[in-house]
Amino acid sequence: MSIRKAPLRECGSWLSGGTPDKSNDDYWDGKIPWISGKSIKEFYIKESEENVTEIGVENGTRRVGPGTVLILVRGMSLTDEIRVGITKRPVAFNQDVKGIRPAEGVEPLYLANAIRASEPQLLSLVDEASHGTGRLQTDTLGDFEIPLPPLPIQRRIADILGALDDKIEL
Repeated sequence: MSIRKAPLRECGSWLSGGTPDKSNDDYWDGKIPWISGKSIKEFYIKESEENVTEIGVENGTRRVGPGTVLILVRGMSLTDEIRVGITKRPVAFNQDVKGIRPAEGVEPLYLANAIRASEPQLLSLVDEASHGTGRLQTDTLGDFEIPLPPLPIQRRIADILGALDDKIEL
């Protein structure tokens, strides 16, 4: 069986985030985790130091559900690491992060792990934005190819890696 390679742009719908007005208290300190580069600390994304309200989501950011892959595309940390994770609950995210809602035929946990496993290659694609900030251009990231086996194999790989993550967490 041959495994095809697929560009990330074909693996799902790409979403951009945003930041609600920080001076408007009605937008902040709600119950919806707001994910930024500094809050992608764990592979499984469940919480953040900052949270937005429902009205904050409606006025400057984007909410995604569980199973969305989030990847940092602009930040100082991109000089030496690729921050990627998968949402375990509904979250909102900022403009330095891209969301990928996996397409039909793409297992979310497989996709997130495939990106995580590609860190050395992805780091070589990072360029520099203003003030030394690392940047992973959306077009460049979208062109990046990952192995994409048939869905049943993706699910088996995701199950095995998920079980390993569970054991590590214990």
